[in-house]
Amino acid sequence: MLRLKRRQIIRVISFACAVLVIAAAACFAGFSAANRYRDTIQQSYRMELSELSDYITNIKSDLSKWLYANTGTARLSLAAKLNSDCTGAKQALSRLPVSAEESEHIQKFLSQAGDFSGSMINSAARGYEFSSQSRQSLKALSEYADNIAPLIEDLSAKYSDGDVPLITEQTVNAGNLSGYSEGLALDNDFTEMNKGFTSYPTLIYDGPFADSTQNRKSIYLETSAECSEGDARKKAAEFLSVSADSLKTLEPINGKLPAYAFLYGENEYITVTRQGCRILEMSGAEPQTSKRLDYDKALKIAKEFLKKNKIRSMKESYYAINNNICVINFAYSQDGVICYPDLIKVGVSLESGDIVSYNAENYLMNHSTRQTEPYLTPASAQLNLSPYLSVKKTNLAIVPSQGEAEYLCYEFLCKGTQGEDILVYINCETGLEEQILILLKSDGGILTI
Repeated sequence: MLRLKRRQIIRVISFACAVLVIAAAACFAGFSAANRYRDTIQQSYRMELSELSDYITNIKSDLSKWLYANTGTARLSLAAKLNSDCTGAKQALSRLPVSAEESEHIQKFLSQAGDFSGSMINSAARGYEFSSQSRQSLKALSEYADNIAPLIEDLSAKYSDGDVPLITEQTVNAGNLSGYSEGLALDNDFTEMNKGFTSYPTLIYDGPFADSTQNRKSIYLETSAECSEGDARKKAAEFLSVSADSLKTLEPINGKLPAYAFLYGENEYITVTRQGCRILEMSGAEPQTSKRLDYDKALKIAKEFLKKNKIRSMKESYYAINNNICVINFAYSQDGVICYPDLIKVGVSLESGDIVSYNAENYLMNHSTRQTEPYLTPASAQLNLSPYLSVKKTNLAIVPSQGEAEYLCYEFLCKGTQGEDILVYINCETGLEEQILILLKSDGGILTI
């Protein structure tokens, strides 16, 4: 065995010590960097929580002032400020480490308050008075804000000094927070806060977040009888042109349109409404690998499919092509009036020509007989168009609002100053512009923005 000289031993020991010192220094530096990153994240969260608290306080003030406002000008000003504050609060909340489940109540409040303000602005633009029903909705929102504002303020104060961490027992890997062993502290706080808000106000107004919209029932099927699973299976099999025995029963679907669900093939399914026994949806087709048909041929196939299934008086509107599947939107036509709320979507494979998807939810929710006599003449309605538009075609149409309301409009297909196609919908009763859409045409379809 070779013996190391004393000088060599000293060198080995010195080298080992140096390695240990460097490793320790690196670990310390990494630990310090991790702590700095953690502190930066914590400070960012504290700022967002403070900002949320400020916005909620402003919302509380906006709603309180609105209750006492007595002129249209003051109400419009407060509605605009409320809308802005709700948008800011939602952005601040989205940047906080709170799960969607725990923030559901406050998200709903912010959505409804913001949308209520937009609805009131639209009503004022139409010359409608601020109704007693609107005042009741405003009062309900104000009472909710009175309750929630101090709770958010207390929450912000709890974490403001930095002594209480917003994130518990986290680890830092390569500059990213991960490994939450105890979850996020704010989730627990929001859980406690939500316990005080089990009774949320139901608002009645025209907007996409109104409870009356979210919870309403089908207009078309409301008087239809319920069908059995056996009848639904036969209906589905007939629609698919397959035997009833080839369909596998899946868990039924609940919601606005409760339905029976069946599987056919490996991953395709079809649903049939319990009430009325109508086909609700068919989907699950795989992307097509090639294309041999164009839109015109796909449209012909889709029309024949609707006719075969006794779905009549449908007029094609927009379409989109993705993965060699052409999805065509058909709207119901009542005496030449296009009813856009009554929409059915049919997907055609551009490879095989098969019907690979179908969705009739909008049609089944909204279909009804409408009043289609316009108050204004086309010429008088056209006076409300921009002088920068030239009219190519005029048609009557029923268009939906963001909520439950519908408007009978003149649909003006126009040319813009840059040669673009623009659709303008003028209300046949008030002469107001309900919607302005820009048509986008490409190889992938015709869409609107």
